[in-house]
Amino acid sequence: MGQPAARLMVVDIAFAVSGGRLPRDHSLALWQALERAVPSLAEDEATAVLPIRAASAGELGLVLARRSRLLMRLPEARVAAALELCGKRLELGGALIEVGAAKTRPLVPHATLYSQRVAAEFDGEPAFVGQVARALACLGIHSEFIVGKRSGTRGIEGELTGYSVMLAELAPSASLTLQAAGLGAHRRLGFGVFVGHK
Repeated sequence: MGQPAARLMVVDIAFAVSGGRLPRDHSLALWQALERAVPSLAEDEATAVLPIRAASAGELGLVLARRSRLLMRLPEARVAAALELCGKRLELGGALIEVGAAKTRPLVPHATLYSQRVAAEFDGEPAFVGQVARALACLGIHSEFIVGKRSGTRGIEGELTGYSVMLAELAPSASLTLQAAGLGAHRRLGFGVFVGHK
């Protein structure tokens, strides 16, 4: 049997990025900059954006490295719009970064998946565990998971919090389903996006 259509339609795009320092908490500023640069990106709620990985500069924030990438996960139909970012300059909290070449890649099944942050609907880890279990069941995924570190980021209406989540020994179909669907809200701010983990 083939993969469900929903999974086939979701891809990752990795953009090379260069420039100066970034604020340590830059998820909201990044999404707002992307939306200003290519307004049509906001038309699809399925678009997800991960925080840019960069080296720590202590109190000065983050410094972009040669391997730093802007990673987006979005429906295949939105790829052309996203590629309009190539060559654009983005302003993030006073920092300027330039978006370079992009590589599009299909989702690949990983037995172990990790999300740095899944948005918590309620206060407290026990409530969060129940939230994740219900969300996974809705996707038809019945797997043990580990809840890790609690962290937050600034959203439009204030602080947003969540926990890291890891799942292991996933069947290929379940792995692809979870990567394509994600978990929880605020995907544009990097919540609920699962990537392969060794």
